[in-house]
Amino acid sequence: MNWATSWDSTNTTSTSAVLPDRSGRVLVTGASGFVGRELVPFLAERGHTVRAMVRQRSRAGGLADCADIVTGDLLDPESLRAACEGVQIVIHLAAVADSSDADLNQAVNVGGTRNLAEAARAAGVDRVVNFSSTCAGRTLRDAYGDSKRLAEHELVGLRVTHLRPAMIYGTGSKEWDLFVAVVRRLPAVPIPGTGRSVLRPVFVSDLLDLVGAVLDRDVSVGRTYDVAGPAPITTGELVEMVGQAQGRRRRIIPLPAGPIVLAARVLGRLTERPFVNVDQVMAFLQDTVVDIEPARRDLGFDPRPLVEGLDELFGGRS
Repeated sequence: MNWATSWDSTNTTSTSAVLPDRSGRVLVTGASGFVGRELVPFLAERGHTVRAMVRQRSRAGGLADCADIVTGDLLDPESLRAACEGVQIVIHLAAVADSSDADLNQAVNVGGTRNLAEAARAAGVDRVVNFSSTCAGRTLRDAYGDSKRLAEHELVGLRVTHLRPAMIYGTGSKEWDLFVAVVRRLPAVPIPGTGRSVLRPVFVSDLLDLVGAVLDRDVSVGRTYDVAGPAPITTGELVEMVGQAQGRRRRIIPLPAGPIVLAARVLGRLTERPFVNVDQVMAFLQDTVVDIEPARRDLGFDPRPLVEGLDELFGGRS
């Protein structure tokens, strides 16, 4: 990314800095997923020329209104070489995120990222933004968390920034929408564990703003950033707040950890895409330990409090 002057990361309104060059083409893998569908129009509105990679063109939907659509698969190196051709920036979202199958996670999340890295190097890609996960750094993790941790190492040698988001909330997320529906329908919500584990949900709009800052500031190259909300909240409090945002009073039913993890493992063996995987269950059984101060310092990251995000999602009913 070309700069006329250096950016003072302590002063985001510095008059000595100029806007970065956004004329280069940006490839977004996994563009048809929850974050991808939000990110593609966000980038287009910022002036980027966007290429959206999807596995099936039929899933592109309205993305064609603001991006060039290409079909590609992380397991198809030739399709990745074509997708990366003429691209200056790659934002890597594509992954298996809803499976507990260790082989599938390894093949797609690790091997697929390796394929993408090779294609990016061959195409002379200048910058990579890799979406990892807080699962990668957790004490308790399963196939998905392990694969995201290993995938980060496949991008060595590229000018990469790794983002490790905590729970991302917003309409359109399969996991979030399911959680909201359960809270809406059940006066007593079953939760793995005691309900006292700490979460740090981050609003999808705040995540998009951070991606924009990463692209604008070279200080992020070679760094890994935790991406989370500004304050911890217990799983029990999250249920109460989401209920309140929907005009309902809710309480939790704590479920024993062992049987729930076992049930998630069995479910993962019975179906390739279970409605919940082991890593998602484990998120409710341990504290989300993150540090967002580096993202604040380097990138001006300023995530909104959960109550403000819920107000936006539910029309201020909380």
